[in-house]
Amino acid sequence: MAPPPSACPSKISGLDNLRDPRLSKGLAATIEERQLLGIHGLLPARVKTQAEQVSHCLRNIRRLENPLDQYIYMMDLLERNERLFYKLLSENTEELMPVVYTPTVGEACQKYGYIYRKPQGLFITIKDKGHVIDVLRNWPRNDVKAICVTDGERILGLGDLGAQGMGIPVGKLALYTALADIPPYQTLPIVLDVGTNRDELRESEDYIGLRQKRATGPEYDEFIDEFMQAVVTLYGQDTLIQFEDFGKNNAFRLLEKYREKYCTFNDDIQGTASVALAGILAALKASGRHLTDHTFLFQGAGQAAVGIALLIAMAMEKREGIPREEALKHIWLRDSKGLVVKN
Repeated sequence: MAPPPSACPSKISGLDNLRDPRLSKGLAATIEERQLLGIHGLLPARVKTQAEQVSHCLRNIRRLENPLDQYIYMMDLLERNERLFYKLLSENTEELMPVVYTPTVGEACQKYGYIYRKPQGLFITIKDKGHVIDVLRNWPRNDVKAICVTDGERILGLGDLGAQGMGIPVGKLALYTALADIPPYQTLPIVLDVGTNRDELRESEDYIGLRQKRATGPEYDEFIDEFMQAVVTLYGQDTLIQFEDFGKNNAFRLLEKYREKYCTFNDDIQGTASVALAGILAALKASGRHLTDHTFLFQGAGQAAVGIALLIAMAMEKREGIPREEALKHIWLRDSKGLVVKN
């Protein structure tokens, strides 16, 4: 019998409910929910609580000895049951954060082409230059509030991994949700694929990105400009754009270029620095000493070290009232070639 005119059958089928990670509750769906959603009979009879599901997942993860296998399991769970993934991660952060982010995510990025299953973010390539906004429109949500973006040039300490750097924004935004309660549907991981300078990646049969050397110069800058403008056009001026794992030269340059125009920050330069300085200030409070009582030597002169050094100098200037030039005399950096000096 046809439904009465006032009844509007759901456009989402029972199988669609099970296959959509944002809708699926797995075995936690009650009998009533299964009947209403048209999935009664598509699941076994057992109804589990979410706590039972979490316990089941933990047992599965702990049975896996290889951290990369644990990472794959967690990403598979994210693709099947989003609310269970975040419940599991938020309640077991100390155990699982090293799985979904550092250090395991480094190996995951190196082997991303091999373990890639389903898209978890947007890949925007330099070939899309001129219609970046059209690619952004392909993302199924229009209420994005936080974007984590990388061009894959300096993934952790592993160097240029190109498009395989997607594991970084995916992992970072998962922690935003698990630890800061930012709704996952308001986050968007993005890779800006401008190529890679690694011959072994371009020649690998498993590499998922553009097989070309990195775009540089005006072409690169115009592409980034277009991306930033497209984000604001679609999602608004207050959308957070977090730069992650860009090469050192581009990272500092882009931060200075955009910091006054967009809601943006660079996690490698500013995020790491804020956490490091917080630790230093806590230690000083416990010891009763001042920043200016110390000299700081950094092993390395990359984004993180320079970012921390600059923030320490700013803290000396603002908290202890010494000129910036005097503050910088308390800070030294050493890289692979030795002590960093003016000339």
